Amino acid sequence: MKKIVRLFIIMMISLLTLTGCQNLITNEIYNKSYQVEDISLEEFEDLVVSVVEKTSPAVLGITNYTSGGITGVYSVCCTGSGVIYRGVAHMKNGSEAALIDTLDSTDVEYYEYFFVTNRHVVLNDNNQIADKIEVYFGDTDIAIEATIIQFDPQVDLAVGTFNHSKYIQPLDFADSDQLKAGNFAIAIGSPSGHDYYGSVTFGIISFPKRYIAEANSAGVSEWDAEYVQHDVAINPGNSGGPLISMAGEIIGINTMKFVSDDIDNMGFSIPSNLVGTIVALLEQGLQPSRAKLGIMGREIRGFATQDRLEYDVPSDLAYGIYVEEVTAGGVAENANLRSGDIILTFDGVEIRYSYQIRAILNNFVIGSGQTTVITVYRNSEILTIPITF
Repeated sequence: MKKIVRLFIIMMISLLTLTGCQNLITNEIYNKSYQVEDISLEEFEDLVVSVVEKTSPAVLGITNYTSGGITGVYSVCCTGSGVIYRGVAHMKNGSEAALIDTLDSTDVEYYEYFFVTNRHVVLNDNNQIADKIEVYFGDTDIAIEATIIQFDPQVDLAVGTFNHSKYIQPLDFADSDQLKAGNFAIAIGSPSGHDYYGSVTFGIISFPKRYIAEANSAGVSEWDAEYVQHDVAINPGNSGGPLISMAGEIIGINTMKFVSDDIDNMGFSIPSNLVGTIVALLEQGLQPSRAKLGIMGREIRGFATQDRLEYDVPSDLAYGIYVEEVTAGGVAENANLRSGDIILTFDGVEIRYSYQIRAILNNFVIGSGQTTVITVYRNSEILTIPITF
């Protein structure tokens, strides 16, 4: 993430073609027509500026400190970004009030703010919460000590809180399920440290839902993390900062990018719907307890002809997950799934990719008693098997 990526030159060239355009544009591929009226580069630029001005105050610099031990001196370990998503006004009379109700009030004792960032921004080398965390406001050059409430060991998120005398409008979470490839997006953060606080970059959503397998300590992939892929320039220090829609809402939390000599502009954000679900637990000091099916399997779509013969998979079966191993004592074994079964559907969804199972499992909690059904192909029959978590 340390190389400098080209900013949105191509996007600006595209926008220039819109200036003063009042013609009928036809998309020949889909045979659709769009009436474009009164669109100018200046107006679009004003919109981007207004979104940045509205959202920037809620974007924080995050500083992770390491203690000097008996010297008591802290040293900076690393920096990142974060964003305020909720706040509470603590009144002088001891009561609490919604932020919006205190805009003109002189009775506020202090404001309590909740922010979200990346887990890797606030942990030390031992995967524990750092000795000291500060949030940084670049416009006023103020640093305030913060408390990390909890972090998610699986998804790269952490939630913290701090108190401040200043009113700051938190940002709302957008509905990331509504994202489409081509939607505009803005990133704000502190790339390469707080000297560059409030840096703004601009681009588009490249793909709204991308699943990337992550291996455990044994090298086994048992989790597919969900991301929003985008081409908005992000760099070290942007980690934990928001990806923002043109409506000024959080559509994702930036967490990583692909970097190599032959890759450009492949950034990834944790989608806002997933963030919202997780922070509701982290705020309470809880870590998500995620369900596992308890199988090792392979996608049928990847089987060669010889594989189908070896595993007795019908030649006309185009989808499914072949179960190679069932974990002892797991949910799958308790439901009587067997090695050699081919999972066709899970929770009503036709399964073609392994990440689909993992994504569906996000809806279930271990020990909750929640139930669903799996359909499997076994010995030339299709069976419906109830599953209880």
